Amino acid sequence: MANDFESMIPPAGRRRDTLRCDAPDTGALRSRVLEARARARAEGTWMLESRAGEGGLIQRSPIQPVPFRVGRARSRDLVLPSPHVSKNHAEIYSDGEALRVRDLGSRNGTFLNRQPVADAALHLGDVLHIGDFEFRVASENGAESADTVRTKAHRGTLSHQFATDASDIRDLLKEQKVTMVFQPIVDLPGGRTVACEALGQGRHPDLPESPVELFEIAGEVGPQAQVELSQLFRRRAVEMVKDRPEVPLLFLNTHPAELQLPGLVESLEELRAFAPNVDLILEIHETALTQTDFIVWLRTRLMEINVGLAYDDFGAGQARLFELAEAPPHYLKFDRRFITGIDHAPNSRQRLVASLVAAGRELLVQTIAEGVETAEEAAACIRAGFSHAQGYYFGRPGPVEKL
Repeated sequence: MANDFESMIPPAGRRRDTLRCDAPDTGALRSRVLEARARARAEGTWMLESRAGEGGLIQRSPIQPVPFRVGRARSRDLVLPSPHVSKNHAEIYSDGEALRVRDLGSRNGTFLNRQPVADAALHLGDVLHIGDFEFRVASENGAESADTVRTKAHRGTLSHQFATDASDIRDLLKEQKVTMVFQPIVDLPGGRTVACEALGQGRHPDLPESPVELFEIAGEVGPQAQVELSQLFRRRAVEMVKDRPEVPLLFLNTHPAELQLPGLVESLEELRAFAPNVDLILEIHETALTQTDFIVWLRTRLMEINVGLAYDDFGAGQARLFELAEAPPHYLKFDRRFITGIDHAPNSRQRLVASLVAAGRELLVQTIAEGVETAEEAAACIRAGFSHAQGYYFGRPGPVEKL
């Protein structure tokens, strides 16, 4: 590791190496330093090996400079873009004699040879896991080349803390360790809260709170786990509102996997029997409109059990007007990209939004502007003809007591 150990190990000739050492210790210290420098020259530059995809090519990242910091933040020496990697996750540094890895208080931990570590020495051939990335410690001139070592560094095989997250997500589902927050939906132009959207959060000590990350981890187990998580969120939301004196119209989310697997309607039938007094609206993403026959069938089944239908993020991909006419929902939630900055948008964009709102009105569909964050955006949405709005301007997600 000639080019970086030179900067990490104090040269033998510097007085400060031995200035505070007793005479009997001086020789031993010099010997250790000289041995470390000799090993570094023999081994060449140390690096982290990782594989680009299963069976892909080996990629090598030199451990330079030292300290070598790893994390999700763009300022790190090695950037790992994953929600399972903390912004400042770990660092590789020198103690004067060897390279060591130190966890920087990351959420998911740093693992060396399958064991969690806070601070540990590195050796050639060690397997290092940071979040859901796997690396092998190697050297430029090492005797073991990347082509002859069976254990390769890559992302995937031992992802998510060696599948411990998979066990944790099963525990979360079994013990129902989730809660819900609720964001108000208001009518326009009055601004009165008439409904709310239920948003799930994790409450497992070893898993993230974010529903996006939870669904990603559940996906490592399989789509059925994602379905169960989505059903759990809906059940918990209904449990939290059903006994309140004034029960709001409740918007409940779905996961795309639920449109591919059986059980969606049955889960809603159970909710309806559990809380017959709660008015429910089921949100599905507007991309599901490509399955027109299925959506028509789903809408009919939902109406039979008195559950409404909403299309979420309308216009995020393309405004599917023909499919919208074939299977009109009760509510149409416009993607926030239509809404952000609408008050100072070009007239052409404002006219487009107003025409889409008018098309919904012709189909007897209630239109909701998502992501309204300012009074000016709210006023522009009123001018465009929206019947409802949702966003931080009207209220952030919060506990059910604040509805």
